[in-house]
Amino acid sequence: MEIDDKPLYRQVYDELRKEIENGTYSENGILPTERALCASFHVSRSTIRRALDDLQQDGYIVKAQGNGNYVKPRVFDQKLTNFHSFAGSLDANHIRMKNQILDCELIESDKYLDSLEEELCRSVPAGSRWHKLTRLRLAEDYPLMIEVSYLLQSRFLSIDPDLLKDGSLYAYLKKYYNMEITEAYETLSPLLPTSKQRMLLGIPAHVACMLCERFCYEGDYLIIIHRTVVRGDKYKFKTSYFVDDAST
Repeated sequence: MEIDDKPLYRQVYDELRKEIENGTYSENGILPTERALCASFHVSRSTIRRALDDLQQDGYIVKAQGNGNYVKPRVFDQKLTNFHSFAGSLDANHIRMKNQILDCELIESDKYLDSLEEELCRSVPAGSRWHKLTRLRLAEDYPLMIEVSYLLQSRFLSIDPDLLKDGSLYAYLKKYYNMEITEAYETLSPLLPTSKQRMLLGIPAHVACMLCERFCYEGDYLIIIHRTVVRGDKYKFKTSYFVDDAST
């Protein structure tokens, strides 16, 4: 480390920030202990702690009480005020979404669809079959989410997984089936990922996820259901509200 006129804690800060930005310490990776950093930089623990405080304040690290300091991952915004696809939101930020097809099968039901029996009875003909498409979705080369999509076969006769390795499912369905979603709603809930989900997403045990369920309608008919496990450290869902003066 070069010696300059900056205070020692800022020199430590600059060096650690540089190593975070160049990937020496990867996203969600743990930094060396304070004791190890003291030995590496030949400074006091108070100097290290001040540098770490500034790194946390500037959004480079997250402090897990009693479990060390972790590199904070880049977070993407997903707006909830309008209908957006995940791929479309990333594309707006010039980030390419890739898809790894994990499974594609034709089913009549499964445990999840059984849990939606009341919803399906209102808008889906009895005995309907679904394409169940499971994808690992990546921004460039790092995984963001595991998405299970259910597509009503009576609306989408067949699905070609090879055409879905890049880009948007909605764009594919619009091109080949002239799909027009007229209404959609989403539910969000916290989720503790399974060990398999953590493995696919490449996340350690301390990172939680969000479960995003989206129900897409074309007219009065439910045609697509998504059940998406989203990395809680990579996505931030945003919405806005307009206050009605009469209700305040």
